[in-house]
Amino acid sequence: PFLLKLAPELRKTALLCGCFTALGYTTQSVALVDTPGATVAFLGALTVVVCPTLAAVVDKKKMGIKDAPQVWLAAILCLLGVGLLELGPELTSQTSAESGSWTGDAFSVLQAIGFGTSFFITEKMMSRNPDQALPITAAQVSVSAFISAIWAIVTGSGLVGGTDSGWLLDESLRATYALPGLFTSPEFRNVAIAVAWTGFITTAANRVGETLALGKVSSSEASVLLATEPMWAALFSNLLMHETLSGWDYGGGALIVAACCCNAIQPDYL
Repeated sequence: PFLLKLAPELRKTALLCGCFTALGYTTQSVALVDTPGATVAFLGALTVVVCPTLAAVVDKKKMGIKDAPQVWLAAILCLLGVGLLELGPELTSQTSAESGSWTGDAFSVLQAIGFGTSFFITEKMMSRNPDQALPITAAQVSVSAFISAIWAIVTGSGLVGGTDSGWLLDESLRATYALPGLFTSPEFRNVAIAVAWTGFITTAANRVGETLALGKVSSSEASVLLATEPMWAALFSNLLMHETLSGWDYGGGALIVAACCCNAIQPDYL
């Protein structure tokens, strides 16, 4: 229903923004097929570089080191922090984690470009129409769902090779992979829960929060705040699953917090 309330002057921009949002989600999924999640998360944090770069190139803002030192200092600290959290344990592991292909790394970078550009465009829309948060979010989610549906049809029909390619042509697979079978099959109960959580919470609800935030802060600032995700993951895994926090977790978390604080510093103080 919110999609129908989208202001006419925002339709083309919201559609473009939705395409970049879909680019972020699809390339993230492809990257995770053969690339470690830690690597995907680290390269995904490049949004902290994409957003200020777009502000400089598109808006012609003065975003150089002398003009906005706090932005680049925060980006560097953030990347270092995410690197410690995600890649640090691998450096001291007795058995190194299996590395992904260069194509997986490329898709991970495209993920950052997709999400970073969508943040930048959302910021522009919200600055002009601050009351359009829900319609803008609905447009992004709808475009992402539409492109995902096309992807599912293409792979399900066997037009593109890969794991379980052609599942739409197999009656048994179609009954469990598609709705409503995914939610009624006991075998895929955990998968169904993960799909529901990802769709309703970490995608739809998350995009609503991001859109509202981008109406109050710049995309450059928001990208740094969103990069705190690995820190919160480590914290909640400790609180809820009683996993032990390592020195890498503490060090990475401290750097990410420092990055967030840098965003609040006026350039004159640096």
